[in-house]
Amino acid sequence: MFEHLLIQNLVPYYNVGKHNNIRLEDADWNDGLDMANHHGESVAFTSFYGQNLMTLAKILERLYEKGIKQITLVAEIETLLQTVQQSDVAGKNALLQAFFQTVESGVSGKQVLYDTKSLGNILSKKGSALLKQVRQNEWLEDVEDGWFNGYYDDDAQALDDVKKKHMTLTGQVFAIMSDAATEEQIQKIIDSADKYLYKKAVGGYRLNTDFKEVKTNMGRLFGFAYGHKENGAMFSHMAMMYANALYKRGFAQAGYKVIKTIYEHSTNLAQAKMYPGIPEYFNPKGRGMYPYLTGSASWMILTMVTEVFGIKGDFGLPVFEPKLVLEQFGDELELKIETVIGEKKVTVVYQNPLRLPYGDYEIGDVLIDQEKVNFQKTRYGVKLNQKITGDCVVLILKKRTEVNVSS
Repeated sequence: MFEHLLIQNLVPYYNVGKHNNIRLEDADWNDGLDMANHHGESVAFTSFYGQNLMTLAKILERLYEKGIKQITLVAEIETLLQTVQQSDVAGKNALLQAFFQTVESGVSGKQVLYDTKSLGNILSKKGSALLKQVRQNEWLEDVEDGWFNGYYDDDAQALDDVKKKHMTLTGQVFAIMSDAATEEQIQKIIDSADKYLYKKAVGGYRLNTDFKEVKTNMGRLFGFAYGHKENGAMFSHMAMMYANALYKRGFAQAGYKVIKTIYEHSTNLAQAKMYPGIPEYFNPKGRGMYPYLTGSASWMILTMVTEVFGIKGDFGLPVFEPKLVLEQFGDELELKIETVIGEKKVTVVYQNPLRLPYGDYEIGDVLIDQEKVNFQKTRYGVKLNQKITGDCVVLILKKRTEVNVSS
């Protein structure tokens, strides 16, 4: 499985275009960007694959710490693990073609033993290089506004333009989620998205501003009337990913605004003209279209469980990193959720007796079936030192003693 993940994420590292971003070819997340397969590039997915490589590197580092010092891989993967100058686009492309030639008729069956720590260092360098490429070379700003370029069209021209106020939400989401964006850049993105993409009457953040042209050098989505489907609609899937990314980086209030706007709009029957739920998108009149599509629905649930309530895992141990804002508590002193942790159904309760806002609280005590358990602090919460065997976990919030996280 790890070998498969390596090949899947190393190949794009070398498959880059003129500006050293991963080639778009016929689409990425957005299948409407399907007409730039010669010179198109996806800056968004450059961030995405950079994050993937960093994650794989961390897994190898953890394996090394657990005593797994070596891993066996197919011999042909050696080509993809070579060192190549990050800025050498031609060199990357040539190396990729060399790999394709070695596997054109199949693999030899030979295997090579790799040191997990050394392999992790290789992946970390490649992943950080992709993130640095986006952070330094694709950031656009003027005095007031700032955001990332998300794509290059088939004429090798940047799609986003801060001077023309052309902005894509996707380009921002992946940069934030992957850690390519700095906290300063994130704040500028939030301000710019609020200014150019947010429209309460259609449920929140649009996918893009109005480019006012049918860009046949970019994709068929520009053939849709503006505000419909992938051309500037409030597209729930990417909007929920935007919320997820903001929560992940500690900008909980901004993430909550995304979710709250979608919720309030979709539960207003006069506006949404649909049963309460989350649609694929809202049209220019605010009507929900294609209710409860799998992408938007799954990202909504994922975000609520893992980011809002902060219930995660770290190599088998439970992690709790709540990013609940005070408004979500209403008049109550606690919030709870039922979910599955380690294949066991568990009720998780956050108690906020001092009614502290996000950024002012941290977890003070953790009780499993009324018994206190030990934990380690993480940046946004705690990691337990044991698996959960009980039915109820209570986490008591107290006044934060350290410097506030970003809010």
